Amino acid sequence: MEYGMPEGSYDSVFTYAPYNDLDKMGYMGPKRQGMVLGNKYGNFTYTRDYGQDMEENIKPLSAVELLIYGLSMLFVVMTMPLSLLFALKFISTSEKLVVLRLGRAQKTRGPGIALVVPCIDTTHKVTTSITAFNVPPLQVITIDRGLVELGATVFLKIRDPIAAVCGVQDRNASVRTLANTMLYRYISKKRICDVTNSQDRRIMAANFKDELGAFTCQFGVEITDVEMSDVKIVKEGENMGMSALSSVAKSDAGQQLWQVIGPAFEDFAKECAAENREKEAAPLVDLSDGPSTSSSQPSTSTPSIDIDHLITVANMAMDEHLVRLIGRVFQIDCADVEPICIDLKHGAGSAFKGTSPNPDVTFESRYDIFARIITKDLSPVTAYMNGSLKVRGSIQDAMQLKYLVERMADWI
Repeated sequence: MEYGMPEGSYDSVFTYAPYNDLDKMGYMGPKRQGMVLGNKYGNFTYTRDYGQDMEENIKPLSAVELLIYGLSMLFVVMTMPLSLLFALKFISTSEKLVVLRLGRAQKTRGPGIALVVPCIDTTHKVTTSITAFNVPPLQVITIDRGLVELGATVFLKIRDPIAAVCGVQDRNASVRTLANTMLYRYISKKRICDVTNSQDRRIMAANFKDELGAFTCQFGVEITDVEMSDVKIVKEGENMGMSALSSVAKSDAGQQLWQVIGPAFEDFAKECAAENREKEAAPLVDLSDGPSTSSSQPSTSTPSIDIDHLITVANMAMDEHLVRLIGRVFQIDCADVEPICIDLKHGAGSAFKGTSPNPDVTFESRYDIFARIITKDLSPVTAYMNGSLKVRGSIQDAMQLKYLVERMADWI
């Protein structure tokens, strides 16, 4: 038994090969495909095999070509050492030399010294290091009829020198034109809010990179990275709902509809105006002996939810999944109770009395208003619009708190 073989092992009964000898057992590993076609397949660990098929399919020279090659080499030897000035090529580490002998591509040379035949060989030096170029800022009309100005920086690397020379006539101009056209097409299908949002812009850059790389891989160029530039809004986008309503109102069907509902709408507007005049004419202070029944006085009743109970329910509703989903720290400042901090950014989340040094979003409101929002008796949008709820920070980040409120509503 050979050293290192586990006890009880034996030769394969099918191939009679030694234990674990994959070469003699007829084992053939699965062929690994590359990163192909789009963002869906862009995160695999397999890499694209550039250039292998091009060099493997190079056929040897024919008899006539060998005769011409021999005569050319004889001429080079007879004219030495003068011919060495034209026959020797020096290739750096970051370059590859593509040789076209009698119009037929040969295997790449370099780095180092390469010998070519000046009479019959045509050489092209190709840089294999990462290079970059800028897509100039484009003014594009978005899908919501806004006008933005946006550019990009594309980083690329040549993985197949032979395909880069033989597959396309002008490689640099082709890649630049393709990137320019594709960027215009991507932005024209987006809205203003999608282009200005940093996260959506990163997703757009990843999709742009994968689709551009799917085209450029045909001539041996790999797109390594794409960075979008800052967005300049030339014209704000239109409200598509209002635009559709305006177009309908201007049409013949809209005018006929307005003739039907117009009188009813005018009566409703007159009733609303009369009610507003009655409210303005009402006395500011009620001097009557009876209790006041005005609904305009602020509510001074105690909150229906205790603050300690609210914090306990919030801690019970948090978990690591919610922290990964939201990833924000919220500060709730109420004038009538102690401040509350809801940390949905670290660990499994926590809620406690106190303040956070760096909150992402800060809410300012009365505790009874906040309690009504938690119990879904009051919409946060309504409270924000009438001034009962003030938000410091991103509105999009503030809306992330709804996931915690939905969990807490089942427990309160």
